[in-house]
Amino acid sequence: MHKEYEVIKAKAHPLGVCFQQEGLHIAAVCTNQPGSKDSDEFGIILYDRKHKDGIRIPFPKESRVGDAYGMLLKGYHDRTCSYLLCCGDQVWQDPYCKRLENASKYGVPRVTMPRCMVQDTDYDWESDRALELPYEDMVIYALHVRGFTKHRSSGVKYKGTYLGITEKISYLKELGITSLLLMPAYEFDEVMAQESIQKPMTMEQAVASYRQPLPQTGAGSSDVLPEESACKVNYWGYQKGLYYIPKSGYAYGKDAATEYRDMVKTLHTNGIEVMMQFYFPAEIGAAQMLEILKYWVLEYHIDGFHVMGVDLPIGMFAKEPFLSRTKILTTQQYSPVSTDYMALPRRIGLLDEGFMYDMRRALKSDDNMINPLLFRVRNNCSETGCINYIAKWDGMRLADLVSYDHKHNEMNGEDNRDGTDYNCSWNCGVEGKSRRKNITDLRLRQMKNALTLVFLSQGTPLLYSGDEFGNSQEGNNNPYCQDNAVGWVKWNYSAEGRELFQYTKMLVALRREHPVLHSGEPLKGMDYLSCGYPDISFHGKEAWRPEASPAVRSVGIMYCGYYGVTEGHRDDTLFYIGINLHWKTRSLGLPQLPKGKTWTLYASTKLEEKPGGGEPEEACLEKETSDTLQEIDISPRTVVIYMVQGCKEAASDYGKGKKGRYE
Repeated sequence: MHKEYEVIKAKAHPLGVCFQQEGLHIAAVCTNQPGSKDSDEFGIILYDRKHKDGIRIPFPKESRVGDAYGMLLKGYHDRTCSYLLCCGDQVWQDPYCKRLENASKYGVPRVTMPRCMVQDTDYDWESDRALELPYEDMVIYALHVRGFTKHRSSGVKYKGTYLGITEKISYLKELGITSLLLMPAYEFDEVMAQESIQKPMTMEQAVASYRQPLPQTGAGSSDVLPEESACKVNYWGYQKGLYYIPKSGYAYGKDAATEYRDMVKTLHTNGIEVMMQFYFPAEIGAAQMLEILKYWVLEYHIDGFHVMGVDLPIGMFAKEPFLSRTKILTTQQYSPVSTDYMALPRRIGLLDEGFMYDMRRALKSDDNMINPLLFRVRNNCSETGCINYIAKWDGMRLADLVSYDHKHNEMNGEDNRDGTDYNCSWNCGVEGKSRRKNITDLRLRQMKNALTLVFLSQGTPLLYSGDEFGNSQEGNNNPYCQDNAVGWVKWNYSAEGRELFQYTKMLVALRREHPVLHSGEPLKGMDYLSCGYPDISFHGKEAWRPEASPAVRSVGIMYCGYYGVTEGHRDDTLFYIGINLHWKTRSLGLPQLPKGKTWTLYASTKLEEKPGGGEPEEACLEKETSDTLQEIDISPRTVVIYMVQGCKEAASDYGKGKKGRYE
């Protein structure tokens, strides 16, 4: 017994360290270090004002339950204390700790192991709560917390931090974003040891690699990490970490937990959800995963998670009552009739790369892609969310998909052997940057085509930060270690970037304002309202007769707005999306409308001015539209959007500016 406290046996649950009325309760598991399981020396090293070099306190042997131990330091109430777990010469951080002290700046090798501390739970959430947006109403915006605002062109004060994200809220609202998806922002050691980077790494290897806890030889001792010049940064963060703690390197000040909570609360106030990615290696058990997710919902008001790893217990997450209103995104496939979903419909969101690859292949005019394209446009599910994207965190950026035929990962230092070779990209005639107007115009059009396919398909669109204005990674499709301008978002975009941003903003608004473009139920392709049109229909050179031979690269898609309900009333707008991904002009048939209704061209991905000047193409096409129009000609590699004239106006600010249709 010590003078200031008494060590007594206690329950080995809940795991972690917390203050109770009687004193400091400690519960930990002795399976984290090799050779420690059967040792009788398992305990903690406690640091406080009286024990600056640390004092070892072993767990009472009789407190052991399986591999878990518990004890109470009765009478101990020093809330400034810190601790590490120890067993013999092994010292490591508590994987269940909720707070760290002396965390270093991002990218700086840690000289000593940061000690664990007891969480301060005194935070005023006021009336904050999860927003609980349904999948059909979401527009997901994925970003890297540091890379989103770290570049000098970001225009924010607190670059590369949680505060930097809040400074961009007005931008996110202008774009129409409803939900943020953060790449890993739990505490992890981003500095990789040199020996871990000698061999080339694929995306999967980069995700699987992580630093083991730093061994020490006793209380107060500190082995030093390799010199900075011998280290490489895991910029992405797909690795094991301290899962209960927001990453300190992404905070401007010393209190990362408070900054993270402030960010979430401010985003919620502005109607924006916050979700985060968690990567779990095989050694993290299902029960621990579940506790981690529940903790972030309770302590950080997270709206959802993208869980990553192998053989994840998605069914367990779906059945957990505590997560019944929390979104779980995953790439794992489950049957939509599984009992996992019976009580909790549309809690699970499926990230299917099939949409990405099918749309990329269609975009670059591969053979036999009309049927896959139409399947992806219509694909939706009542039981789960369907997340659509054409570019995401790993792989090529949208701008690089239309600028590079091959990956260019030389800066990673692995002889361009890392990263996937299957990109389904097309450089539009020139590899890399080009000033040729015909090339830059075609690339801009192709990016607009890609975004139109994402936002006017059923399911939930996902946009990676910077793609809305053509941010480039210079052809690097695996920038896991690029904590620099390659991996960061560059905000000093060109005139083409401004044009692309305005077009993206229009698509988001168009989708938001018309329910038939974001249905919560699968569209049937039937006229079940007896209104004269099915909810969705496909068209070829002749209306109502789509063609799907291998050489066909054009198709028309009509959405009937009568099947969308807004504020209790059925929307009366019909949309026709004409897609021509051929390198030559193609004709498509327009369905005939009731008397007095006319088709009007609302948007086109082709630039307004014809080569050599002259009247804008949109104006020419609009002159041709009428209630008897049966066919339209669509320029090569162009997508057009028609709507019925005289119906509810979509995206009200679109097309009213003086500088062009999108401004």
